[in-house]
Amino acid sequence: MGKLQVIVFIICLSFQAYSQKYVKVWSDEFNTPGMPDSTKWDFLNQKGFNDEQEYYTKKESKNAWIEDTTLIIELRKEPYLSANYTSAMLVSKYKGDWLYGKFEIRAKVPGGSGSWPAIWMMPTDEEYGAWPKSGEVDIMEYIGVNPNNLYFTTHYQGITGTHSQSGTFTTISQPFNKFVTFTLIWTPTKLEWYADNKLCHSYAKTADDPRIWPYNKMFYMILNLAYGGWGGALDDTKLPHKFYIDYVRVYQLQETAGPFSLNIEPATGGTVEVSTKMDTYPEGTMVTVTAIPEDKYEFDKWLHVGSANPITIEVSKDITLIPVFKKKNELILNGDFSLGTKYWGNWYFQSTQFKATGTVVDGVYNINVTQPGTANWHIADQQVNIALQQGATYLVTFDAKADHPGMMDLSLAKNYDDYSTYLSTTKSITGTMQKFSWTVKMTQATDLNCRFCFGFGLFTGNIYLDNISIEKQIPSGIDQSSGSTDEQFELFPNPANDFLEITNRSTKTLKPTISLSNLQGQRISMLWVNKPIASGQHIRIIINELKIVNGSYLVNISTPEKTISRKLIINQH
Repeated sequence: MGKLQVIVFIICLSFQAYSQKYVKVWSDEFNTPGMPDSTKWDFLNQKGFNDEQEYYTKKESKNAWIEDTTLIIELRKEPYLSANYTSAMLVSKYKGDWLYGKFEIRAKVPGGSGSWPAIWMMPTDEEYGAWPKSGEVDIMEYIGVNPNNLYFTTHYQGITGTHSQSGTFTTISQPFNKFVTFTLIWTPTKLEWYADNKLCHSYAKTADDPRIWPYNKMFYMILNLAYGGWGGALDDTKLPHKFYIDYVRVYQLQETAGPFSLNIEPATGGTVEVSTKMDTYPEGTMVTVTAIPEDKYEFDKWLHVGSANPITIEVSKDITLIPVFKKKNELILNGDFSLGTKYWGNWYFQSTQFKATGTVVDGVYNINVTQPGTANWHIADQQVNIALQQGATYLVTFDAKADHPGMMDLSLAKNYDDYSTYLSTTKSITGTMQKFSWTVKMTQATDLNCRFCFGFGLFTGNIYLDNISIEKQIPSGIDQSSGSTDEQFELFPNPANDFLEITNRSTKTLKPTISLSNLQGQRISMLWVNKPIASGQHIRIIINELKIVNGSYLVNISTPEKTISRKLIINQH
């Protein structure tokens, strides 16, 4: 055998030695009754898009719950803020983000004109710009006006226009009467859609151009049930609509044969402990990883993976975990931009003719305005999902400079409905980096879904931001005449079965915010939001309405002075 033949033979053997396979990297089987797992899903809270008629509630068990190992999203007819219908939209952003993989979801859609359930994916950081520049992938859409069609589509900018798409539909008789398994296979060169293992549509990469292939960045998953818009004319006689999801499973290719590595990136604010710590791990090794926050910090999440702590993972490919810690009482995430543009890039443009981009260079957020507006609010970046508590005072700080000095707008406002403002101010930005600092008191009702917005539509060139912070202030010299928060409130009974009463034992009327969480600190349900409880009075919580299983939980009670957690045992009959 000649030398060249030997080399070819060895290469062939090496290819035969390992065949890539898909391994599960993230899933939700919806096996635990109650609210959806908050370590994997967040709720969008705002009015629906695209001429839809529903309002997506923040976290309501009437709109999304788990029953009989199935997630149920229910659209109901009821007045809510600016809408006459309520529903839910679950998003995995920052708790489940992926680059390439196989995505399998088994679901049953609701029938009836107007219904519009969807399983879809959006770019985590919109690195190519606002929709549709960074892409959208609709794993499945169904519209009640065409009751036997299921749609599969991807959206992108296109070479010559402002929006292009590639999609099709398949016909399945009465999909509202059966579960269908929807699969998306996403590789560096192709997107493929399947329904019950039948290939329905594909979209291939034809050029290395983000205008037609923006699908080389991380995307997250969305599950929602809309009403109206593309769904067709409303037919309230069929309400309520229920969208059933049996499971969500995400697989990625195992690029090499084992053993595999488990890397933990260092993070400010805490350390990480790994059980069964090894240099490399045989395939299938189960490892428990625990984040331990330092004093004055708390654990937030494993970026792109979830927020359970500790987390147990199966090592079946090389894994990197990124722990995220945040300062206690700090509302802004990644304000020092150590995670790049994570949690930022939530752009608002009043018109498509206005343009700006944001990048992080040497730990500083660099916003480049290339086509300014005629008012600062015409171009804005913002951080969302900020909770402001009535009566609390917050210290707002940030550093800024600009190539071309000017006045910059800042606001704290609702992130829903009428988007009304709680705080609006302007700051003079010069060519030298300077620190801005002031306090603001939340005088209106507690709002768990606010946005902090920077408006720079009148600037041109570069604006630089760093060290952005909104920190809740804990007053010194707290009045102890009514006792601590712990002493002010009594929980009865504990263990609880049918109900729980929380009594104000202080001598004055208090307006607490009360939530229920698991022992890892992940919130399960809001029980009471900043409403008065007079001295000696109590509120009653009906346990079965929470849709939770028996076990140990934490009741978190917060006033402007202090937040405490009390352990609660649920033992339903």
